[in-house]
Amino acid sequence: MRMNNNTEGGDSARDEARPTAAHLSRYQRSYQMTTDQPERFFWLWQEALAHALLLEHQLERSFPEHGNLTALQMAEGARAYARFYAFMLAEVPARTTEHFERKIMVCEAMAFDEEEIKRTRTAVMVEAAMQQDARALGITLRKAPMPPGSPSRH
Repeated sequence: MRMNNNTEGGDSARDEARPTAAHLSRYQRSYQMTTDQPERFFWLWQEALAHALLLEHQLERSFPEHGNLTALQMAEGARAYARFYAFMLAEVPARTTEHFERKIMVCEAMAFDEEEIKRTRTAVMVEAAMQQDARALGITLRKAPMPPGSPSRH
């Protein structure tokens, strides 16, 4: 940002710091998209994750109409969207048990995916939000012992 303070044009440094119409449009879209919508974020997370899993099973496929990306690259894009929606679901404190239950489902699904755990910290953030919500809602979470080979880690 350049500093230019002249007496005729005002404080141009301050003017340059003001949000432009493009910034305001982006903030408007963000606000409208990110209001507390746990049901919507859960379904969008689930859809994006399902798409990622389906794409990962099409190793030979490429998408010339989408920049010639491979199915694995498209799957990683779908996973990025899934992470975003998981984060958005986790961000707002749960005020209902339904919202809290959705956080648990997302957390458990992400905890089973070792590759996802290696790639991102989203699962850790969702779990931290879930733990905080449990305290705020007066719910006690405990890990139950599971026999070796059990499909659940919780």
